[in-house]
Amino acid sequence: MKKFLKSLIIFIIISILVAYSNISMAANMGDLKSEKSNVQNKITSTEKKIDEISKEKEDALSQVQKLITQISDYQMEIDELNEKISTLQTKITENEKQIKEDEEEYAKEQKALDARLVAMYKTGETSYLDFLLSSATLVDFISSYYLVSEVADYDTKMLEQLEAHKQKIEKEKNELETNKKELSNSKITLESKQQGLKTMKKAKEDYVAELTEDEKELEKDLSELASQEQSLNKRIIELQRKYDEEQARKRASASNGSSNAGTSSYSGGGSSSYGFGYPVTNHHIGTGYGVSGRYWSSGHHTGVDFPVSKGTAVYAIGDGQVVDTGYNRAYGNYVEIYHGNNIYSFYAHASSVKVSSGEYVKKGQQIMLSGATGNVTGPHLHFEIRSPGPRYANCVNPMNYLP
Repeated sequence: MKKFLKSLIIFIIISILVAYSNISMAANMGDLKSEKSNVQNKITSTEKKIDEISKEKEDALSQVQKLITQISDYQMEIDELNEKISTLQTKITENEKQIKEDEEEYAKEQKALDARLVAMYKTGETSYLDFLLSSATLVDFISSYYLVSEVADYDTKMLEQLEAHKQKIEKEKNELETNKKELSNSKITLESKQQGLKTMKKAKEDYVAELTEDEKELEKDLSELASQEQSLNKRIIELQRKYDEEQARKRASASNGSSNAGTSSYSGGGSSSYGFGYPVTNHHIGTGYGVSGRYWSSGHHTGVDFPVSKGTAVYAIGDGQVVDTGYNRAYGNYVEIYHGNNIYSFYAHASSVKVSSGEYVKKGQQIMLSGATGNVTGPHLHFEIRSPGPRYANCVNPMNYLP
């Protein structure tokens, strides 16, 4: 892009100078000065337009990056809404089934009560007192009193049970209506989000059409990262939940049992306030966090680079669970580990990976060998800390987490 702009400027200047050299020598000095001023104004105007075009290109890439992030966020919200809708539909089905069962039970109880009332009606005006006073002996009176008490208790319990069942059905029906209303609102929100996603994708396509080839390569990196983030987000969050539950259970039982991760082979070069060590034995940093440049899809370096040769052992900085391993064009072979407290460590450009998704690892356990896979100029370890959450957009300065 820059070479093209320079060539365009040179071509315009040469053309103008050629035209200027053909101006009649007979023109007076005033006309020459006026013509020269006009030419200079045209050059300045042309350079300004070129700068504006260049800036527009840079702005386009920036807009693409923002749209990719927004698209990813919208897609995550849509997935969450779909999951919520599915859960609500399941709840509604269960509500309707439970209401049907409870109504059937209520009908049986009502029928039994009706039969009891009919029986009482058929006995005429005979009261409990008449029944007791008709006792011939004290033993008969006590026996009659016991029977009357039992019948009265039964009648009371029947009425109480019937009323409780009625209230339960009402509560279930209210819950059903609430779930149906929430389901309807969720479907409306989902439709709105889907339309918004469609609009954003169209806007992104329009911007991409204006990008240079280099910028389109960066856009591909951004899109792939967003796609990776989207497809893995659900699984990572589920693993995070299970990991936190497991750690809570261990703390509750004060258990120090080992996981299937094996024993630690590297101390990590000390421990930070988070209990983390270094991922490699060489603690020298090449490219630091936040360095700006067009080499990175985000516009800046999202982690730190450890300049190590291919095949160097890379270790987990702390105990945790592997939430993802894989390959993409930007990171090459990578490993991501969840350490609890919403903190993730990320290791990239491996020549080979030694762990699998879902596996528990210990601090200092070897997880991969460094390499030069993905978008690199040479072998090194790219290391990130992502918090809060596993997203690429959540990268923070990893040096704050190391010893």
